[in-house]
Amino acid sequence: CHGTRPLLDDGSVGPFEWQTYKEVYERIINFGRGLEELNLLSKSEDGSMRLIGIYMKNRSEWVIAEQGAFTRRATTVPLYDTLGEDVVDYIVNQVLLETVVCTASQIPRLIACKAECPTLTNIICVDPEACPEAVATACHAAGLKFYRFDDIEKKGSEVDIEPLVGEPTDIATFCYTSGTTGDPKGALNSHGNVVANISSIVILLGTQSPLFDVKASQQYYLSYLPLPHIMERLVSISLVHLGVAIGFYQGDPLKIMEDVAALRPTLFVSVPRLLNRLHDKITVGARAAGGIKAYLFEQALASKKARLQEGVLKHALWDKLVFDKIKARIGLDRVQFVASGSAPLANHVMDFLRVFFGCPVTEGYGQTENTCLATYSHLHDFTSGHVGLPVCCMDIKLVDVPELGYLSTDTQHGTGESATDCKGRGEICFRGPSIFQGYYKMPERTKEALDSEGWLHSGDIGVWLKTGQLKIVDRKKSIFKLSQGEYVSAERVENVITQSPLIAQAFVHGNSLHSCLVAIIVPDFETFQGLPGSQEGD
Repeated sequence: CHGTRPLLDDGSVGPFEWQTYKEVYERIINFGRGLEELNLLSKSEDGSMRLIGIYMKNRSEWVIAEQGAFTRRATTVPLYDTLGEDVVDYIVNQVLLETVVCTASQIPRLIACKAECPTLTNIICVDPEACPEAVATACHAAGLKFYRFDDIEKKGSEVDIEPLVGEPTDIATFCYTSGTTGDPKGALNSHGNVVANISSIVILLGTQSPLFDVKASQQYYLSYLPLPHIMERLVSISLVHLGVAIGFYQGDPLKIMEDVAALRPTLFVSVPRLLNRLHDKITVGARAAGGIKAYLFEQALASKKARLQEGVLKHALWDKLVFDKIKARIGLDRVQFVASGSAPLANHVMDFLRVFFGCPVTEGYGQTENTCLATYSHLHDFTSGHVGLPVCCMDIKLVDVPELGYLSTDTQHGTGESATDCKGRGEICFRGPSIFQGYYKMPERTKEALDSEGWLHSGDIGVWLKTGQLKIVDRKKSIFKLSQGEYVSAERVENVITQSPLIAQAFVHGNSLHSCLVAIIVPDFETFQGLPGSQEGD
């Protein structure tokens, strides 16, 4: 069920060690009972929820803490491990949190928050062996009670309390935005929302196909995308439903590929930024090899791309001669299914991934407010440049945005040679059983997102293709006008800039009082160091 790489005496990490489904289930039940017995679940301001915070990187105890809370009909409040102290203060005070489950590395930050967060009372540490006695002492000095995670489990094992059965309307979790435009918004996702969306994911992954059958063999998945994000949580829960073994990364983003090599996952879910880097490193490395290796790589790439639209993913010669060797070297040789989400994936990257992996590569689209997935590209659809079809729990419509020239009655998108036929353009709106319950204590922001008929307005501009798929073409909320009257989408410019293998991140800013844009660029140092003439340390 859960795999973790233990820290060895010499400071390195060992191979994955596994807990069975039965062992994880017992830990979940015991942790929930322990929370109840020790009265560690605090009530929300209106008394409608019992709350517990989770503040750490992905690990088995993250999942056990959340699922254990669910057995007590409690609501989780995940905190990002990269959040600043001011944001942690804000969230703790907004929901009146009393108890936070965390790792030792987060305790100093919580101690620092205590002065501004009077309700914060209890710290549950999941790795007390990494916590010096002085830290526990500092907790007590700051007025915080210090508990060990395993002590909560032990307490729960000593009592016999039946799990509580909740209602679909119960709030399962808060999902806070990053707060880039003011205070973070706490999106409320109910258990009904979660179950509806998981049903869609399970149907997508569980559908038997000649290309992929999740039940045909033991599947392995590496959990490294942040669990506070609804996407990673729902994917993980869905995979548990399907009997998949989930290995957790070490917690260091720079060592993800080490964990990939150690686990050799069969399922690989990622985001465009990481998939773009994977594409760049493989292609740049192959071409830098020069000679016959570079020639064979280009021939293999071109040959397999030409066969994609014929519905052919594998090639006996090119896979064995080129791609299988690269995959084995980086630990991706067992991958049977790849999915991308959180942002659009460039067409050429999607095509490359299908060629490289020789398996279905799908793209999903959704947001926190619709509890993860809204559309997905079908396993047997090898076209690119769209986000596929609506999932089974989602209604989707396009709403006119006349100020930007998008109408639901449009029959053409684009101009000149790039023009294509379509079945309408406009703002993408969602409705269905997985639509969130609103933003916590923010009724006005909730009204901005949800209209009177229950439609969630995404802020994204979409086009219905003639073949029925949805294509995202613009962003309503990030479009602004420059001083010369020209409309610009900062997000689109950022996406173009970051397609360069030399650029890791980009931020584009504009002002209606000026005629030009400003871009802040973060270079990809590894790629730069591989350029001719570069020296280590430059």
